[in-house]
Amino acid sequence: MKFVHTRVAALPVFVASAVAVAAVASATSAVASAKKLPKTINVTAVQDMTGTVGYVGQNTVKGMQLAAKQINASKLLHGSKIMLTVKDTASQVTTATSEMAAAVNSNASAIFGPLTSQEALAAAPLAERAKVVDIAVESQVNTLLPIGPYIYRATASQLRFDNMIPEAVAPKLGSNKTIRILTLSDTPSLVEAAAEMTKKFQSLGVKSLGTIGTPITTTDFSALASKLTAGNPGAIGLLLIGTPTVAAVTAVRNAGYKGVLFGNEAATNGTLKAAGAAADNFIYAVDYNPALKFPSAVKFTKLFKSANPGQIPNGYNATGYDAMNEFAHAIALSGSASRAGVLKGMQMLTKGSGLNGAIGPEKFTGPGHRDLSVAGTLVEWTGSVEKILKVGNPKLTLQP
Repeated sequence: MKFVHTRVAALPVFVASAVAVAAVASATSAVASAKKLPKTINVTAVQDMTGTVGYVGQNTVKGMQLAAKQINASKLLHGSKIMLTVKDTASQVTTATSEMAAAVNSNASAIFGPLTSQEALAAAPLAERAKVVDIAVESQVNTLLPIGPYIYRATASQLRFDNMIPEAVAPKLGSNKTIRILTLSDTPSLVEAAAEMTKKFQSLGVKSLGTIGTPITTTDFSALASKLTAGNPGAIGLLLIGTPTVAAVTAVRNAGYKGVLFGNEAATNGTLKAAGAAADNFIYAVDYNPALKFPSAVKFTKLFKSANPGQIPNGYNATGYDAMNEFAHAIALSGSASRAGVLKGMQMLTKGSGLNGAIGPEKFTGPGHRDLSVAGTLVEWTGSVEKILKVGNPKLTLQP
């Protein structure tokens, strides 16, 4: 199945842009007006709209669409309109590469790359060779950006704020200072996250009883539950994606485990509701929470709720929203919607003093200033909502 969206309609402009570009806004209008932009600016999102992480892609695209409508109603691009085309990878690497190849050969000014690490790593080289900017959303694997200077990341890697999880879990362990982690063996970003969390726990005097790997296709965790609970570790980490988190939490609790459970940001978006009381007090860290008090995050939350009555925004909505704004501001900065113009604009944008986005204060770091950094937020699942335990320091690119 392929999802194709025509030009998005305009929404009332609630704010000039919920992504306020620090030290850039004053230069934007002058540069953009200096050159004539095309009537229509095409951009393609190669996303998982169905399949294992289809719910992530759907929410991310909803954020992109909201941003595009807002931008099209504003004067940022001097009357030019963004037309977003969405292609579905169905969470398949082969489909992701074929859709990326098609997007590369289209008239798209840039591409929003696929979600999972496997898809992103396979698709990014196609964009790099074609010299088209690939703004990766959600993919957090460390080996993505080294592919080349056309690859940007619009989602802050959880590795930048996951250190807050061991800091919160370790004091809860009492005398049983041991942990065991379950992760997806075929998802590089989660393998990395498990390794980094283990290091942090060890630095806090907590012993690791080992990491267990399982494929992303795993749905039955009953056998794994006995392995995870063996020796009664003080805490168990479940670094999974989507509904498998619910199945794993349920299996571990059904096995009689009463210790601390923690995970990764894929537990967000109300994923844990289906686990009922078994998931109470589950600890994880996210890039966005609707209760964040950063001014730009508050503006985005209000905007999203106004555009989507009865819906609460999530981090995937925020990521898509910010990614689209980064694309539009890059064009405004360079004054060109050509692929070379998008690259020049992204370079100008990311080397500035930073952004204020839906997720809060943002800045780009790493090689070529192509890796997004945000404060991150430590949360605890209460059974119905995420309770904020701690908000990271936005001045840091890696939480201590």
